[in-house]
Amino acid sequence: MKKLMMAFFVVFTLQACTKDLSLIKQEDTKWELAKWPGKTLPTTAKATLNITGGNKIGGKSFCNTYGGNAVINGNAIQFSKIFGTQMYCEPVGDAEKKYYADLEKVTAGKVSGSKLFLYQNETLLLVFSKVE
Repeated sequence: MKKLMMAFFVVFTLQACTKDLSLIKQEDTKWELAKWPGKTLPTTAKATLNITGGNKIGGKSFCNTYGGNAVINGNAIQFSKIFGTQMYCEPVGDAEKKYYADLEKVTAGKVSGSKLFLYQNETLLLVFSKVE
């Protein structure tokens, strides 16, 4: 009985912490990059991710603006056809290329509180904070 209760507690806790992406599929949301595991987040510029209609993305990639498509199904999410303006931005140019590359790698995500976590399989790539 004790093992059964522990298993129930673990499953319930994991489900409470992990919400699927239905929120961002049902309403337009705006996010700002808050953490970038393994990479240096520029301090002079911000990156944003706006998801509209559950299937379009756009935002600011530190210097340039970008857009693209999104496919969301439960916790699975994939971005494609990402395009951006081509202004020269020496201080953040390298970060911008890495940001686009990470967006293209995304395969899964979850919303927890006011945070959006984006993963490539089990590897955390990007953490965004919700912008009101």
